Amino acid sequence: MIVFSALGIFLACLEAVFHPNLHFYNNGFAYFSLKAPFGLNHGCMMVILPVYAGVYSLTISMLAVQFVYRYCALFSLSYLSYFRGWKYVSWIAYLFFFGLIWWIGAYYLLNMDDISANYFKDEMILRYEVLPTEIPMMTFLAFDPNDGSVRWWDVLYTVQISSIMGIQYITMIYCGWNMHSKMEQKIAGLSVALKRHHRQLFKSLVLQITCPTIFLFSPLVFIIYIPYFELELSFPAGATVTAFNIYPAMDSIIVLMVITEYRVAARRMWNSLLRKMTISAGKESSYSSTQTQQIQLATISKPTSN
Repeated sequence: MIVFSALGIFLACLEAVFHPNLHFYNNGFAYFSLKAPFGLNHGCMMVILPVYAGVYSLTISMLAVQFVYRYCALFSLSYLSYFRGWKYVSWIAYLFFFGLIWWIGAYYLLNMDDISANYFKDEMILRYEVLPTEIPMMTFLAFDPNDGSVRWWDVLYTVQISSIMGIQYITMIYCGWNMHSKMEQKIAGLSVALKRHHRQLFKSLVLQITCPTIFLFSPLVFIIYIPYFELELSFPAGATVTAFNIYPAMDSIIVLMVITEYRVAARRMWNSLLRKMTISAGKESSYSSTQTQQIQLATISKPTSN
């Protein structure tokens, strides 16, 4: 959970620093940035832009790993050894494998060519007053505007990210469904407290499938498949990119709201923080009052000159 939250924060930081933009235009979209922070050149930005997509892949892959862990914790305790010690490296490799594959796909398959540059040229000038060649920009174009033929490199990118997304989503559905169908039988011999805890975990899992469907998977499905419908449209879609950053925070809120132990621990930490702040404020107030009294006494005791 800590790693997942950290990835979400890192994803939000990437957006805040590099400001990736998304713009739909008819049967394609442009992925670009109008800023180059830290004095980065065009080539560096072309490498960094796909990193955002790679970190997104890490995020949804980490979500699937969470489901696998909870499934093993309930049904296959022997497999929990793969989440401890050096064996945890296998899950790190799992995450970075999909992140790297997504980065490679975005970097090479969305590379802008002359056809896509000419296709988006007038639109970019009209909307952003820049030429496609002047900024770090990647493009997706489902069909060749000259003869209407399918652009297979772009189709391959669709297949690639659909496969990655499908693997993670199917993993979550499989683990969640098995926990739902077998949980009552598995926890029959546990104590009342543990039964309540496992039921709360399952409720959180249901919400943790529903929320990423809305905030992680649905925006991406919209992004990669709408160009194939050849609709006449022109609009910036930065809101879909922003939606990716909402879920990591919601995941933590779901856990705190549903699972009693986490909620109690969070409340205890919050009360402890408030207590320390109150004590600190009281000490500062007392110190300030003491200083004021000392100044007043010194003023009173000071002899007056004629």
